[in-house]
Amino acid sequence: MPDILNRAEIEELLQFRLTTEKNASDQSIRLNELFDDHVLLKYLEQAGTCIGSPDVKVTASLFVKRYAILAVISLYAMTSWNKKINMSFQNISLQTEEGDRNWLPRFYFHQMSVETACTDRIRFREDVMKEVFLYIYAIITQISKVTKQSKQILWENISVYLFWLYEKVLTKIDDKEIEKRVSEDYYYLINEAPGSLFGDCRENPLKKFYGNKKYEDQNQAEIRIRTTCCLYYRLEGSPKRCNTCPHFCRSEEPI
Repeated sequence: MPDILNRAEIEELLQFRLTTEKNASDQSIRLNELFDDHVLLKYLEQAGTCIGSPDVKVTASLFVKRYAILAVISLYAMTSWNKKINMSFQNISLQTEEGDRNWLPRFYFHQMSVETACTDRIRFREDVMKEVFLYIYAIITQISKVTKQSKQILWENISVYLFWLYEKVLTKIDDKEIEKRVSEDYYYLINEAPGSLFGDCRENPLKKFYGNKKYEDQNQAEIRIRTTCCLYYRLEGSPKRCNTCPHFCRSEEPI
């Protein structure tokens, strides 16, 4: 019988837009429902109206940026606690608060069941990643089919959040054992994970986005410039580009 996440672990995951409160409104939708083309298109059109998106392709890109947090939730639990969360589409609902102009949906897990790593952690890590990326591959394929948005943009939207997880979030944990897993898991994710781990991909779709960072005087930080634009700047009232945008003029003020 699978275990469940304890209260402390759930509290940690709240930082990634996890919610424990079920929303029964019409703005809540189970992920498996999005594989109906008409339902997905209607959902994206409603979201686009909320955030001031000019078309469904822009909305598709921003949807996947928000959806990327699910991968963060899964890999955070894997690396921090050696736990595999039930990430099936039937188990997760997207919940949007009424009047949320930023459209930042929260994730409600109908069951918080988990499996704990056995003695073979390498096999366990592969199983976790294969499952989470199979689901990501499926949602990217569906969204790209319905909206004609480039899979390249959608995969990079996923990658930037995973880079953030392993370079910024997990590195703050002061635990030698976890530090070792962070290093090993991140190296595997970028350098060793084969394309077959990511659905029907011939190559690892994240590796191509793992470029060198460049120091930006304006930001006083090292920044990894994207290879594609996420199209955030095209939202109504958001004329500026992200500071990682490949088309961003460095003389502008970043966002």
